Amino acid sequence: MKEIIRRLTVKPFAVVGHRGAGGELPENTLKAFERGISAGADVIECDVRETADGELVVVHDPDFKRVAGVDRKVKELTLKEIKEKIRIAGTEPVPTLREVIETVNGRCGLFVEIKEPETVEKVVKEVVSLSEFPNWIALISFYPEALKRVKEIERELTTGLIYSRPPGGIVTAKEIGAEIVLPRWPLATEKAVRFAHRLKEVVVAWLIDDERSFERTLRNGVDAMATDFPSWLVKKRKEVGSSPV
Repeated sequence: MKEIIRRLTVKPFAVVGHRGAGGELPENTLKAFERGISAGADVIECDVRETADGELVVVHDPDFKRVAGVDRKVKELTLKEIKEKIRIAGTEPVPTLREVIETVNGRCGLFVEIKEPETVEKVVKEVVSLSEFPNWIALISFYPEALKRVKEIERELTTGLIYSRPPGGIVTAKEIGAEIVLPRWPLATEKAVRFAHRLKEVVVAWLIDDERSFERTLRNGVDAMATDFPSWLVKKRKEVGSSPV
């Protein structure tokens, strides 16, 4: 079993730190990733985009307005400009994908969300070049065509399809060879989870940030829950009982 799948199938559920620990520290920063790891998350998630000079940086939005107060697009700036001028929440530098992978270094699993389908080849090359067999990493995306391309380039890489609207993407995920489905939590119904499991898909629901979403999602039997607050969710897991990774 691949390490990323093993970590996602911890009982009673695995914890995924969304953007590291995006609700606890500035999202998608090395500090947030360290917090997610230290909190006990089984997997942490990051987002990747391309700069003007073709480098891969970890940031969710297409621009830096929300996270850094700078109204410039990622694609408009070089890596050097981003490193020199942008600070997430006013204090934290923007990490490269390489820096994030080297920081995690197998201490937990890692989801890399491909935000731009045109960057697939570069993302795959970076992931593979930093690990002889990156079985603790999965590439995830809202774009089925991006995940299909990942498998064409490197079949052994684990992939996961994200979706937020009905009817969902369980069948699509199976068709493109993705091993993981990542539905927004209201779509992770008991029926949908059972169907996904019949197709041998691992189910990761998002975002579980409050008691209501937690209780409902727990009842439905998902494999993992993604949250902005991994410290909180790890404590919730301890309350219901867990098995060690």
